[in-house]
Amino acid sequence: MSTPPIRPSFSPLPPDTGARGVDAGLLRFGEFDISPARRTLSRHGEPLRLGSRSFDLLVALCQRPGEVLSNQDLMAAAWPNRVVDEGGVRVQIAALRKALGDGQDGRRFITNVPLRGYCFVATVDAAGTDAAGIDVPQPASAAGASASASMPMKAARPCAMPSLLTSLVGRENDIDEVTHRLVAGPCVTIAGPGGIGKTSVARAVAEKLSQQDGFDVVFVELASLAASAHTGMAIASALGIKASDTDPLPAVAATLRSQELLLVVLDNCEHVVDGAADTVEYLLAHAPNVRVLCTSRESLRIHGEWVHGLGPLALPPGDLSSAGDALRYPAVRLFVDRASASSRVFRMEDHEARQVSGICRSLDGIPLAIELAAAMVDVVGLAGLVDRLGSRLALLGRGRRTAPARQQTLRATLDWSYQLLSADEQSMLAAFSVFKGQFSYAAARAVSGRSPEALDAGLAGLVSKSLLSSDRTGGAIRYHLLETTRAYAAERLAASEIGQSIAWRHAIFLRDMLRSSDQAGEPGQPQTARWMCEHARWIDDLRLAIDWTFKRKETRSLGLAIVARAAPLYFSLSLLAEYREMAERALAQIDAADAAPDSDAEDEMHLCEGLGHALWHTRGDSAAMARSFRRALVIAEQRGATTSRRRCLWGLWLVCNATGDYAGSRALAERFGEVANSPDATRSVLSATADIDVTNAVDAGGAEASVRLTHARMMALGLHLDGRQDLAAPFAQRMLDEPATVNHAAGIGWFQFDQRVAALSVSARIQWLQGRPDTALASAAEAVREAVAIDHALSLCYAIAIGAAPVAFWSGDLTLARVWTALLRQSAEARSLHFWRAFADSYEKLMDIEDGRLAPDGAGTQPAMDTMLRETLCTVQPALADDFVLARARRGESGWCNPELLRLAGERHLQAGSAQAGIDAIRKGIDLARKQGALSWELRGCMSLVRWEGSLGGAAGRQDELRSELSTVLARFREGFSTRDLLQAAQLLERSEAAPSAMAEATARRPAHSGRRSVLNA
Repeated sequence: MSTPPIRPSFSPLPPDTGARGVDAGLLRFGEFDISPARRTLSRHGEPLRLGSRSFDLLVALCQRPGEVLSNQDLMAAAWPNRVVDEGGVRVQIAALRKALGDGQDGRRFITNVPLRGYCFVATVDAAGTDAAGIDVPQPASAAGASASASMPMKAARPCAMPSLLTSLVGRENDIDEVTHRLVAGPCVTIAGPGGIGKTSVARAVAEKLSQQDGFDVVFVELASLAASAHTGMAIASALGIKASDTDPLPAVAATLRSQELLLVVLDNCEHVVDGAADTVEYLLAHAPNVRVLCTSRESLRIHGEWVHGLGPLALPPGDLSSAGDALRYPAVRLFVDRASASSRVFRMEDHEARQVSGICRSLDGIPLAIELAAAMVDVVGLAGLVDRLGSRLALLGRGRRTAPARQQTLRATLDWSYQLLSADEQSMLAAFSVFKGQFSYAAARAVSGRSPEALDAGLAGLVSKSLLSSDRTGGAIRYHLLETTRAYAAERLAASEIGQSIAWRHAIFLRDMLRSSDQAGEPGQPQTARWMCEHARWIDDLRLAIDWTFKRKETRSLGLAIVARAAPLYFSLSLLAEYREMAERALAQIDAADAAPDSDAEDEMHLCEGLGHALWHTRGDSAAMARSFRRALVIAEQRGATTSRRRCLWGLWLVCNATGDYAGSRALAERFGEVANSPDATRSVLSATADIDVTNAVDAGGAEASVRLTHARMMALGLHLDGRQDLAAPFAQRMLDEPATVNHAAGIGWFQFDQRVAALSVSARIQWLQGRPDTALASAAEAVREAVAIDHALSLCYAIAIGAAPVAFWSGDLTLARVWTALLRQSAEARSLHFWRAFADSYEKLMDIEDGRLAPDGAGTQPAMDTMLRETLCTVQPALADDFVLARARRGESGWCNPELLRLAGERHLQAGSAQAGIDAIRKGIDLARKQGALSWELRGCMSLVRWEGSLGGAAGRQDELRSELSTVLARFREGFSTRDLLQAAQLLERSEAAPSAMAEATARRPAHSGRRSVLNA
């Protein structure tokens, strides 16, 4: 059974691949006008503020009114070429609905079609071009509706049909659609799974036709029929006529022909569907004036039939905060209505809205299941109901005594449907319960073990009987079991003899899927972003399969193979802690020889690679990281696995950065490029610390785009950390010069970060050191915005911890630093990224020191702390510089911050009374800063000399010389005049004769409008 598309009332605008840059005319719906070209939305002519992503989604929906747009369609419109979790669509749609007032006063603009997507249901008019500004008159349909609303309703005629005993919630659109179809055509079948509310909707439609259009209604209940042949007699009995029990249809047709307006409702046709189909076809041919409304779990498949697929009630998202918001969704309204009826004391409070919403989601929005659950509130309470939902089939068994037996419990409803299946369909339904979410045709074939012909027949049967949903959006067909159906089928599978073989096939399919796409985790492959988005849906299946395989010794090698190749997918979803635990468990089994003998070295290599990366983000354990990467590298070199060698080199490069081995970092970046250009290179890199020519870059034509970008990123950061800002900047710019689509496609997988975000973060650091603080802040803000836009936690942590927060601190913008640090903590804690949370902890201590809430000696750096982080903290708060940090600087090991740390060491000497040693250290730092091209460090060094020379009572000529030097350095700045260091430098010069000329020159170079941003527009 396939659900027909919703038909728009006028020809929709041509579909668009995305709202950005569309040169379209003005569109109008209700009191709203939207201009895709100008990217504006107004209500009654007043502009409305709407986020960029929400605006893109609104344009996409308005340009295809009446059509169901899948999540993939919407993600392509608002996040082109990005890997985005489907939760991002829900969040933006929720914001869009709120902005439009969707649901207020009964108005609806955007509806959710469960398992399919979203549909814009309001009438959209093309109101001419923006320039013309022509008002389009109200459509005739709307005018007609207005006129008809003022006409008196016809008197209702008798309705031989059971009345609805309770209110119908959330089915207004379905009732209107079916009513419209029955007025226009002879036969409509309301199709859907058991408990979805088919009979209730049919009764509501019949009442509406009876009251508004004068139809007489005959209700025929077919559930009690034992055979299809009895259908005609059941209709005759309902009409109260005598007919031949061998051929009752001629008499029935003759009676129906005498009626002017008659609706026949055939309820529960599924178990007598053949007889119902023959009967309805006969009646429509011999009594063309009659209208027939059927309810069934599958369609009749007859000429003239319109099938209305009845889906679950609309469900709320998981982030609701108030009862009012939750009650906007029909599923919640139904639960509250029925719970209040069974328990007089029940009132949903704000703090209970999330629980109720979760209950409704776990029950798939099925009305019968929700009603049964709501009836249990007075027995077990709301919290008890949540706890018991794992055994939902046993729990939901307290229906109305007057309900049909098949609807008194959820299990009875599913038993009724199951008994209507053939043996092959029953077997396939049980097999498909192994899937945790949507699954493809290939997955269905792999798990069921059926031939294409048998599989096609089984799938068609299950879909037509409403036990399996199909989704054809996005080109490929996908199938899905409602959770209640899946739980029922899983019980059947567990009780069968094929349960273990189905689980084995399921795990084999997932392993082969990951193996066939082994290169998808290598950034830059054209299909990488699409692969990640496509395969993210399998994450729950992977968890199930891994857990199953690890429980049995004979299947552990299969589990190892799955874990070994799942790293890119887990990394793209920022599930680092989970992957680390799995990889550690898998490697422990290999080390203990506890895996099956067919475990191979390739799996071990991939496990070590993935574990090394996961360790970095979750624990920051540099020693364990190095061991893991070196173990993988030995295997990679033995196998000549170039791709894995690159990954291991990258991992060891991370270790060098974390431990402060900046020269080693640069050398490994160079080695990465050599391996990328020379797949057959075999030279070991375990001790790659030699000084390699830093100008030896990877040839753009010799490596794929992803590797070229990754190498450029490694070189940019490696050279920057090693203090070579002049050489680092071109590599960062090379990444930014690549098209955004290439950067985003290349960014996530084994190398974990979005490449563009990484480039902007490194660029921000370089720009600040080179004396461009405003540009640096702009780059940092852009990096954060990009990371937020693609909704990738690792990229966001990197953008803030490495780039944005340090630049904000160095510039003295504590407000911005506070905003970004809070965002860093939120992202790190949400994904258990302890390594990045340590950055947030440290930055918060810096702010406490700045605010006077914490003494510097109470927030010292720690030996276990990442060396780069320790040095960064010292560049912000000099009091944190300990002996370890200063000793590294004296040995020249601190690279990028060596000039600043030498300055701090000099000030320590001066404070201790060693004037000459202090001045020598500061002067050495200034000279090194000039060599590195670090104008900002040079400025700080000159400021220290001016301060201390004055306090030491140096000769006037010497003081003038130092002030002149500071004035000259300050005059080299072209921006950043409102940042802390430049303001302090100007204050030092205010009392000198050099101040007027220096400040005049600096002011002359100040841009009319600073590009610095003080807030995050993400």
